[in-house]
Amino acid sequence: MVRKLFLLVFLFLIAINASSWEAGFFTSSFVNVPEGWYVMDNKEDKVTFADPSNSAFFQIKRYPGSTFNTAMDIYSYVSRELCALGEGEAFLFDTKESYFASIGFVSSGFRYQGYVICIEGETEDIVLLAFSDEDTYDAAHDFILSAVDSFSLNEAGLKNPGPVSQFYYPWPGRDKTISCMTIAGHKIPVSFDLNEVDAARILIEREARILVQYTDSELSDSVWTRYYRLIYRDNYNRLRRIARIVNREITEDFESLSQLEKSSLLLSWIQTFEYIRTGTLSDFMSPLDTVLKAAGDCDSRALLYVILLEYNGIDSILMVSSEYSHSLAGVAVEGGGAYYYHDGSEYLIAETTDNVSIGLIDRDMADPSKWMGITF
Repeated sequence: MVRKLFLLVFLFLIAINASSWEAGFFTSSFVNVPEGWYVMDNKEDKVTFADPSNSAFFQIKRYPGSTFNTAMDIYSYVSRELCALGEGEAFLFDTKESYFASIGFVSSGFRYQGYVICIEGETEDIVLLAFSDEDTYDAAHDFILSAVDSFSLNEAGLKNPGPVSQFYYPWPGRDKTISCMTIAGHKIPVSFDLNEVDAARILIEREARILVQYTDSELSDSVWTRYYRLIYRDNYNRLRRIARIVNREITEDFESLSQLEKSSLLLSWIQTFEYIRTGTLSDFMSPLDTVLKAAGDCDSRALLYVILLEYNGIDSILMVSSEYSHSLAGVAVEGGGAYYYHDGSEYLIAETTDNVSIGLIDRDMADPSKWMGITF
């Protein structure tokens, strides 16, 4: 409790005078912190989250856009206030000039390590500060990076890679090479930066390391939901150009098809992919990797399918089952077959790893109570 009270005071002290700031925190930005973390302190210009043990923290602080001239100016101010030592470099986050640094600091006898991201904007400047006690830093490291990476500047940013991912490798990728995709039996050349595949893999493995920390937890369902949502977000706009190519190449009259016909055609194409498991901790191939290699297992294919459907304005959900160790998709179209009911809507079942029509499901996996629906 003493440390918690200290942190509330300490985090308040690093706030610059912002008397002109009026907007509430959640008016535009979004964040999806790890499960079990809670709001430790919430004010108009900042919010602080803490993990259940009060040893790891994530603060988002806003300043009026006229406060600083550059992202480096923001970092210089924050590091002086914290008396922090660190190193970092500039990068672009959603086209905004930003600065990412690892830092360490001591205050009132407590040692901390973590990261700070400073984002310079026209109407507001933002500081993302995530850190933990030095003695728990190794255990907290993935969690604090995940918390920062879940931040988005606005609703549009919810479908862009997060700030950590964009720092790791610039997005959109600039080092284009020619790869080939197989669509409707044809080899289609695609100009793409394959480093983005590596960036997507890094997020997946980081989130898998977090996921296993919740084994047998009562938070299991919400933890899995967050896991897939972060992967969906990281991959969605990486797939924008590829989704357009798929629509153009899969059949000449694709745009004139009904939603059921589009859903069925995309499903039939994904069902032709090779079944592959990665053998990594996550055992999960990113949707981006899946479409480029025409390979993947059930959840990687199902998540790719959901993304492609979203690009075509077709509502869908990911369906996962720990009981059956399987994943499917549910599609909000009218057709014959089995439906799954979720949040007041019905979704036609789509099996991505077996060559069956939309609406068909193995009778040994047909108990709806064994499935969990995830929306995006």
